[in-house]
Amino acid sequence: MLYVFYGEDSFSLRERLDALRVSLDADGMLSSSTSVLEGRAASLAEVTAACDTVPFLSAHRLVIVEGLLSRLAGVGRGRRRDGEPSAEAEAWRPLAEYVSGMPPSSHLVLVDGELKGGSSLLNALKGKGEIREFRPLNRRAVPEWIRRRAQPLGLNLAPGAMRLLADFVGNDLWTLSRELEKLSAYAAGRTVSEDDLRALVTAVRETSVFPLVDAIVEGRTAAAITLLRQMFQQEASALYILSMIQRQFRHLAIAREMMDAGESGRRIGEALRLPDFALDRLLGQATRYSAARLREAFQRLLEADLQIKRGIYEDELALELLVQDLAEAPRLVGTAA
Repeated sequence: MLYVFYGEDSFSLRERLDALRVSLDADGMLSSSTSVLEGRAASLAEVTAACDTVPFLSAHRLVIVEGLLSRLAGVGRGRRRDGEPSAEAEAWRPLAEYVSGMPPSSHLVLVDGELKGGSSLLNALKGKGEIREFRPLNRRAVPEWIRRRAQPLGLNLAPGAMRLLADFVGNDLWTLSRELEKLSAYAAGRTVSEDDLRALVTAVRETSVFPLVDAIVEGRTAAAITLLRQMFQQEASALYILSMIQRQFRHLAIAREMMDAGESGRRIGEALRLPDFALDRLLGQATRYSAARLREAFQRLLEADLQIKRGIYEDELALELLVQDLAEAPRLVGTAA
């Protein structure tokens, strides 16, 4: 059976992947017959060989390939300038024929993030199995997602508290899930009011910086400025916000350097001690920056640090100028050496 899970919503994607693992692991031995391959380096022969291997002590074999579709997507290695698939992309087309005759005990899962520029391999695989794109949750749907997620936790949120949590965190489902678990432990069965949530605002505020950082490194300028202003309204420290932005750019620089050196995603995750969901997002973001743009970003971060500490600009103005400059950089990737 073939499964293709891709998209920006890594939370829902990973939940679907975990559910698949559970459904296949009736005998509790699936781990002995699970292979995880790095799609940026794997060959077609390696993937098919893994699928052809007889399960060991389990009724099923699970083969997970991460990053293959993005490797073959868009202009460049995946598509020529004239819009036709590249030779490398064409070399993977036999996979579509292979999965039709794959051993019934084998389950091949292609996992990826957002795909830009189309994918000839994805098109070839349509109709061959379960193919799902996981798109970010619409912000207007966040309160309802919170309500449904809270129910199995035995957590009852007042409508005002639900809206406030949605405003603080946005549609970052990883953060929302963690916060709901914390609130469930805090509430101990009673209804959580808006005042209760405000009493916990420090913890929520700290996690809400991550959507801001993501908006910056993904080049979403308007969203980044909006999130920054929300954090100031929540009385977040300018130096705290700056330190979190600096931390993410250090991770980007390390990931970019290791990727250029041919290191695998798994090795990068080990070096940075990142969980899979955070690593997936970081690797996608790192492709938006050239080494030159990262150097410029660090110079700009240093300037903002001095502007704040020396009182050259008001904190909010200094960070707004910084965020605007940094958010423009991903759009210009490839224009600097």
